[in-house]
Amino acid sequence: MELILFAMISLIVIVALLANRLNDNSFPFPFEKKATVFTGAEKNFQHLLEQAVGDEYRVINRVKLSDIVTIRNGVSERAAQAAKNNAETKYVDFAICERNSMKLFGVIDLVDTQGKGYKIKKDWFVSGALEAAAIPHLRIKVKATYSVDEIRTCINTRLFTQKLPEPKFKGKVIPAPMVKARPRQPQIPSGVISSTAARAATPAKLPNPRVAALPH
Repeated sequence: MELILFAMISLIVIVALLANRLNDNSFPFPFEKKATVFTGAEKNFQHLLEQAVGDEYRVINRVKLSDIVTIRNGVSERAAQAAKNNAETKYVDFAICERNSMKLFGVIDLVDTQGKGYKIKKDWFVSGALEAAAIPHLRIKVKATYSVDEIRTCINTRLFTQKLPEPKFKGKVIPAPMVKARPRQPQIPSGVISSTAARAATPAKLPNPRVAALPH
């Protein structure tokens, strides 16, 4: 009888200790699942961003700074370690890459001017690291609605400006020998202007550029 009572008391003590351990702040895994992976603003913006860039590109979310930059040669070990530690704690909201090669074209941060967080103001380390690595960085204000057109205009003028289109013919790049030189214009007597030359001399009317109002 005493043995059974001792066993029951021991079991109660063990259960109490385990319960106290679970409620203790020192418990190593005090986690639970979040209701959603992204906020409403992040989800809506990602959906429109994917439409704006098209199938040629991939949109990657919440990328650590250390995943897109690396330490250059010639940096002291102490400075390199400090930079790595800082880069590990920073992230960007969206990274745009070419679909096949995964070449990085630029990154985007959503800035909630009505909320709280380090992204309300530019983070000097993130901005400096991206500038040093020549990675275009857009900070776009969070707002109720966006349009695909304004997002597309913004990223085309701010992120893809250095991407020059390649000459293509039926889906293939034109070899240099196949590109014919432009024929020389016939000599025209002084004081006489042909209709072709007159049209060439007339400045072409360019459409008014669309102003990208998104960047913050």
